[in-house]
Amino acid sequence: MNAPHDPPAAFDRDRLLRLKDVAAHHARDLGRWARDFAERARAGDGDLGVTSKTSPGDVVTFADAEVQRRLVEALGEAAPGVGFVGEEGLDASVPGAPTWVIDPIDGTHNFVRGYPGFCVSIGLVVDGDSVLGVIWDSVDDAVYWAARGEGAWRDGARVRRPEPRPLAQALVGTNFTSTSARSSVDQAVFYEIVRRAAGVRESGACCRDFCHFVSGRSDLFWQFDLKSWDVAAGVCLVREAGGSVVFGDAPDDWVHAPGLALFAGEPALVDEAVAVWRAARGG
Repeated sequence: MNAPHDPPAAFDRDRLLRLKDVAAHHARDLGRWARDFAERARAGDGDLGVTSKTSPGDVVTFADAEVQRRLVEALGEAAPGVGFVGEEGLDASVPGAPTWVIDPIDGTHNFVRGYPGFCVSIGLVVDGDSVLGVIWDSVDDAVYWAARGEGAWRDGARVRRPEPRPLAQALVGTNFTSTSARSSVDQAVFYEIVRRAAGVRESGACCRDFCHFVSGRSDLFWQFDLKSWDVAAGVCLVREAGGSVVFGDAPDDWVHAPGLALFAGEPALVDEAVAVWRAARGG
């Protein structure tokens, strides 16, 4: 999963950068539209159309569906024949074929409540690898992006991470879900990593945690029971920023996997966190 290689010829550098321009434009445009829509609705001018999915904290709004619909339309025109997987009930893909993986609003509960922040996330997966990642962060009002072999960027500036820190000096991120609260393994991992680290933060939107790593604000991120739309863009961003990404369960088809255990960040810290996870599972 961590070994870099050139993208297939059909997605060479020039094409990836053209697709990045399309994805970045629409992620920013639609993210701002969603932000303004939510602000008006919270002020009483409109209805977010909030409904619950799997739990009271797992919500969806009209904006989620509308952003996804518009992204599919724009990306479909830019790359005909590429499949789609999206959080809001979208699976128009063939396993192993090139696929756009979309989270139209990551951090929907933040979005609904006006808690900063949420993201629009677009990843392109080719031959099982994330070769393009674009994330618009509502707090920064910035697009973080990476294309295979081109480094990691915030808008037009290439980002540079600080020198690696040991875990005892590291700031780490996670999102501790209701599923993890019922798992003794997840609880053990959370306790042990937090015990070793300098500090822990929860953003409520894991795509923001990838941006935090890329920008040097944090050093490690881990979470359990993720879906591909949570991570597809971030995988490319973290790698291109010099980090490591490990899927704990090493699924053959992570794009369609029902749940993912993911560790991302400074390579040495990822190794340490994965070792903690394995010990908690009994080897």
